[in-house]
Amino acid sequence: MASRKPGDNGTDLYVKLYGRPKPSPPAAPSPRAGLGEATSPSAPVSSYWADGDRDPTKKRDVPHLFPYFYHSVLARNGKPLSGQNILALIEYVDAMLIFQGNMWIAEIDDPRTGEVFKQRLCGPLDEYEFLEHRPDHVIDFLWAFRTTVRPGLRQFVDQTYTALTSPDSRLLKYGSTLPFDIWHLD
Repeated sequence: MASRKPGDNGTDLYVKLYGRPKPSPPAAPSPRAGLGEATSPSAPVSSYWADGDRDPTKKRDVPHLFPYFYHSVLARNGKPLSGQNILALIEYVDAMLIFQGNMWIAEIDDPRTGEVFKQRLCGPLDEYEFLEHRPDHVIDFLWAFRTTVRPGLRQFVDQTYTALTSPDSRLLKYGSTLPFDIWHLD
């Protein structure tokens, strides 16, 4: 599969504006008390997946979301680049990504991986050590989970960016400060 190039479609504005960053590997979240009861925190997550589904030579080609994706979405919506707005947007994208990830895992019917996913990445965002990177950690987890999920991850990022920057964007309902829990508000 050919890697995505910036400008493959009109939704990669954040890459056009800021260029593709040289991602440093995100720091792994530290295990929390009570979350690793079913699995050892030191055991690799990939031990729960079929060896044929893992491709350790294939690096993630989905761009990292933090910070360029969020900056671009806010700029396109005319919102200031404040900490509140960035965190509210991260929380919103994280909720959508967690929902989609749970659907993919359920569709593949892999309850052991689903449990690991919930323990490591589905807790409250404010309890996550590197909350600004959690959506990227979710993408990393799902990327390593199954090769069949990778096209969906690519589409998710592009479709989310398009939806958040469209004239019908839910973000336009709010003033200059985005509220937390946007997905709950109507």
